[in-house]
Amino acid sequence: MSANTNQVKALNKLITTLYDGENGYKESADDIENTALKARFQSLAQQRYDFGHEIKPFITQLGGEVDKGGSAAAGLHRVWIDLKSAVTGQDEEAVLNEIIRGEESAVKTYQEVLADNAFSDSIKTTLTNQLNKIQAVLGDMRRLEKIS
Repeated sequence: MSANTNQVKALNKLITTLYDGENGYKESADDIENTALKARFQSLAQQRYDFGHEIKPFITQLGGEVDKGGSAAAGLHRVWIDLKSAVTGQDEEAVLNEIIRGEESAVKTYQEVLADNAFSDSIKTTLTNQLNKIQAVLGDMRRLEKIS
């Protein structure tokens, strides 16, 4: 595979991760009654949508096509969140645990993509900025989990 093909594949992996995160946050916002958390999750869903749109032009510049839709595993993860929320009566701690798990997965994916590819400076800067923001959200969610 050419470097561009590998980079397009890696960027599409991030797009899938972002779609999954966006959908996970939307589902979580629907599953929670706490209005502050609901608003935060809706904001984070929008952030992940925006991140995806920051990456899409890079895929086109590299001569690739943007993958559409989330991963099958994420679909199962969202179903699990729905089930757990129904069983636990929309328990904030349970939802936060799942959010944390999703964020840890996103951080790992970003780190792997950045480590395994020789991206241009503009792509690397964008991805690093997104990773930093996701890591900050992960820290926030861990703090929220401890107090809920």
